[in-house]
Amino acid sequence: MPKLLILNKELIIVCLQKNQTMRKVDNWKDLCEKLSELFGIEVDLNGVLFLVGMRERGLTFQRFSKEEKLNLINLGSCTLYQEMGMVSSYGKDEDGWPLFHQNSMAPVIPEELKLKTLQDCAIRYFQKVFLEED
Repeated sequence: MPKLLILNKELIIVCLQKNQTMRKVDNWKDLCEKLSELFGIEVDLNGVLFLVGMRERGLTFQRFSKEEKLNLINLGSCTLYQEMGMVSSYGKDEDGWPLFHQNSMAPVIPEELKLKTLQDCAIRYFQKVFLEED
């Protein structure tokens, strides 16, 4: 029977088997495997960013246009960079999307480190999100 998995303030509907436990993830491979298992899709960095964006908007799985998917991936990126203090949210636009600006003291991340930085931020983000069940 499907149940709701509460992810912090928001809800994402997840089909879980009864008594399935949630474990915290400590590395990128485990995070991708856990999210793939939960959502029944192959998850890579864009998939993780997409899920973060969906969660931040309070959305559930539905059909999205290509533009909507890109907007959700961008929101996921900004949310993870906000965790590092690189960007700050300063309100919402007329459609309710969060607006971000780069902090003046934010470090410039070399291109070759951006992937690893986003992966590390995603791990920390989902460590806060996953609820462990006993």
